[in-house]
Amino acid sequence: MLKFDRGVYIENPRGYDTRAVANLRDLLKIGSPVESDPRRENFYEVDGESETYYIYVSPVSGNVVLVAKWIRQSHHCYSDAGELVA
Repeated sequence: MLKFDRGVYIENPRGYDTRAVANLRDLLKIGSPVESDPRRENFYEVDGESETYYIYVSPVSGNVVLVAKWIRQSHHCYSDAGELVA
């Protein structure tokens, strides 16, 4: 879990909308569950209610870089697809 008690500076190099940045900030404030990227040090996936955020946390400054975001799909949508799943 990542939790930022104080305000967190989020860099947004890809220009995601301000709602996405605010939502990510809120998730980091409350200590939302995260999954570390096993291939990249200091990279994490943060799951929101309907979106997942891929972030980098600088070990030097503590700043967060919003690298990517995508809409989460429920697990049952894969089983609903049946034979269409590759």
